[in-house]
Amino acid sequence: MAKLKTDKIEEKDLKEYLGSYSDFSFELSVLKMLRESGVECEHGGHYQDPVTNKSREFDIRAMKTFDSFRLRMAIECKNIRENFPVLVSCIPRHKQESYHQIAFVREPTTESVSGFTIPTPIAFRSRAAVLSIRGDFSLYNPGEPVGKSTVQVGRAQDGTISAHDSELYEKWGQCLGSANDLVERMYWDGDEKEEKYISTVIPFVVVPDDRLWMVVYDEDGNMTGDPKPTDRCSCFIDKEYEMGNRVAGSHILLSHVEIVTFSGMQKFVDEYLRSKEDMSRIFSEEGITAAFEAKMKVKE
Repeated sequence: MAKLKTDKIEEKDLKEYLGSYSDFSFELSVLKMLRESGVECEHGGHYQDPVTNKSREFDIRAMKTFDSFRLRMAIECKNIRENFPVLVSCIPRHKQESYHQIAFVREPTTESVSGFTIPTPIAFRSRAAVLSIRGDFSLYNPGEPVGKSTVQVGRAQDGTISAHDSELYEKWGQCLGSANDLVERMYWDGDEKEEKYISTVIPFVVVPDDRLWMVVYDEDGNMTGDPKPTDRCSCFIDKEYEMGNRVAGSHILLSHVEIVTFSGMQKFVDEYLRSKEDMSRIFSEEGITAAFEAKMKVKE
């Protein structure tokens, strides 16, 4: 932390902070946009960090449902300054990284969900059957740029470049920690009313417009072009979460975390969350069929 002046902080100083630097004011603008877009949101609650077991505060938890389709989002907001933007280093996404997982959640039966019949999981009667949507059916197509490293870049008073990832990494960690509770909630969807859902969770870190950049490398480590501004960059995480419990549960992998600008978050909502048809691009019928067939082949 920089050494502070001894001058008394007054109203004008607080107004400058709230108008230019406050994470909370930026967080409220994201919350307002989501709610005005018809997305159900929780704001500023607490959760127990699954790694440290400490109580932490989340920014936003959002949910959108169309019939049996349900998407939950763990959203953390960081009001980074224009003199310290985020740079994401990317490479072409390998086919093994080109996937996202979804869960068919219901009481263990052989009934169909949205036309797809999922056999009862044998082990411990789990409520969730997890499928991997892969390749061109996934949100994350092969060959597209995928983030592998993030850093904030600025210039020091002496003119030298200064770079670190601690601020963004903290938000990234909070985002993934908050997602743990959302995965648990997903497992129990429809428990009381015996409803059936096809669900998933996506974590997001949101920064202001014009403060997210990306640079793409080829597999040999050569830059394929200059850094360029972007509204959305998906970073591969391949993080496993437990649903339910060890006696009767399942596991799901969250494949990517989305780093987006405010406009990028709005575009995601407009592209995927305006209708059931839009959301079906996340829960692709063709992708589910292919995943189901692949799962049956493995069992054979």
